[in-house]
Amino acid sequence: MLDVFGGLKKQISTSGATKAKVSSMVLRCTKLCMLITTLACVLVTAKNYIGDNIKCITGFDKQEHKAIETYCFIASTFTIVDLDVPTAHPGVGPNAPKINADGEKEEPDNRRHAYYQWVPMVLVLQAVVFYLPQWLWNRIDKGFFSSALCSLDKIHISDVSPNIQVSANYFLGSMATHRSYATSFLMCEVLSFAISIGNLFFTNAFLGGEFFSFGPAAINYLLKPASDPDNPLNEIFPKVAKCTWYKYGASGTIQKHDSMCVLPLNIVNEKTYIFLWLVYTLTAFLIGFFLILHLIMFIVPSLRNTWLVFLAKEHQSKIDLQHVLPKCNYGDWFLMYHFKKNMAYFKEWISKIREGINK
Repeated sequence: MLDVFGGLKKQISTSGATKAKVSSMVLRCTKLCMLITTLACVLVTAKNYIGDNIKCITGFDKQEHKAIETYCFIASTFTIVDLDVPTAHPGVGPNAPKINADGEKEEPDNRRHAYYQWVPMVLVLQAVVFYLPQWLWNRIDKGFFSSALCSLDKIHISDVSPNIQVSANYFLGSMATHRSYATSFLMCEVLSFAISIGNLFFTNAFLGGEFFSFGPAAINYLLKPASDPDNPLNEIFPKVAKCTWYKYGASGTIQKHDSMCVLPLNIVNEKTYIFLWLVYTLTAFLIGFFLILHLIMFIVPSLRNTWLVFLAKEHQSKIDLQHVLPKCNYGDWFLMYHFKKNMAYFKEWISKIREGINK
């Protein structure tokens, strides 16, 4: 089983030796969505769990049988909506014309199921889009934050006073110049929120407008007794469906053959999308919540300054921050806030900043 996720495991670092960088809950939630979507893509393409994508009862043998199965997977299957007769499987029954109130024949309403062919490719596309804000921020930062930190994110055995002085000198000499850097990060967070909301509507459209209702209906069904026949999962991901095959007879007449197909692929698809519904809706809510907080911080200077003072553990650091922060704009506060999150020597660093401002 672990071999299936071996490629994904290589992309996740567990060593703990991570490079200091500017990040936030918004980008971390987006990255989480990217990793889970990639995991879902690996899962739905794992042949050792699914087996064959489709198995059809056709009434033919050998090559013709295989050709019909391949055609049904490529051309899509369908189920019949509102069948009037009892059926062994939901949506599978006689595909006969209906008689309306005027006595006229009408073709039955068929619901085609073609999206299962595109699930792996769509999941790959979604994973790439989720990574876009992080990729964009990496292109903007280009290692700037790590350089400005001067390796102060690690505990040093040797004297770190020169590093602290260099980092403090840079900050003092570049005050009031970091606004564009900070607002660029905020725009990446806005992009993350737009992608998370757009992804929900995209997935809903991809699944025929059923994704929003699919999650609650599926969870409600799974909490019911197993004998409950009303399974909403079969409406989007049917396990048994129909397929029509047309061929020429001996005299050149078109013959119509009805096939019943089993779709093992949809067993994994339905469970995957239940989990994705939970992940996508929860992360969209969290991203929106944290983005609102960050926008408030951007708009209200007194609130962001109070928050940074509150985060400081040492009493002397709190006093130093109260002297320094009123002279900082949003860009300076943003850089200082992330220094506080990553720097092991923040107390000494902020003391140097205060000394430099007093001079």
